[in-house]
Amino acid sequence: MDSEASLIDRITLYKGDITQQQDVDAIVCTIHADLTLRGSLNKAVFQAAGQALDDDLLEHIVKPRAGDVFVLPGYDLPMPHIIFTVMPVWRDDFDRDDAYIVRSYRRAMETAHQMGLKRIAFPVLGTGHMGYPLERAARMAYRGISDRIIGLLDEVRIVCNRDETFQMMGRRLQKNGWKAEGHVKV
Repeated sequence: MDSEASLIDRITLYKGDITQQQDVDAIVCTIHADLTLRGSLNKAVFQAAGQALDDDLLEHIVKPRAGDVFVLPGYDLPMPHIIFTVMPVWRDDFDRDDAYIVRSYRRAMETAHQMGLKRIAFPVLGTGHMGYPLERAARMAYRGISDRIIGLLDEVRIVCNRDETFQMMGRRLQKNGWKAEGHVKV
């Protein structure tokens, strides 16, 4: 059985654009239960993937509920799959619940494992239009990924598009015993 230390070493931290990750099997992003595109990440994924993603999403995903996970092809993206985790539509800060973010990581990891994928890439969920503080979002990312990192996955990549997110995620990982050497790409 893999030790916790060897599993955490399967996490890599990248600075860049998640839609340009050439060597992963899937990227993960959230979508709201009403299927509206919110935030720069969703817009970037849909723009890079092309119109077919939008068409298939509306045709094949009916009445999604918070916590559901859907996998669609990557279309014009360089990776073969996009894993969508469905988030609730929050009306205000009182509706927000960390459990949905953590569950998104866990369910995406479980889905990747069930599909036999070897490398998946996550953004730091919640830091965009959802407005989670970076430290809180980094803590949830680590918790969700480390709870479900499975021996069959060769790499779980965390891709940060902003310097402050990249630095905060690096600090959170290191606080939990992760070694940056050989696991950081800028």
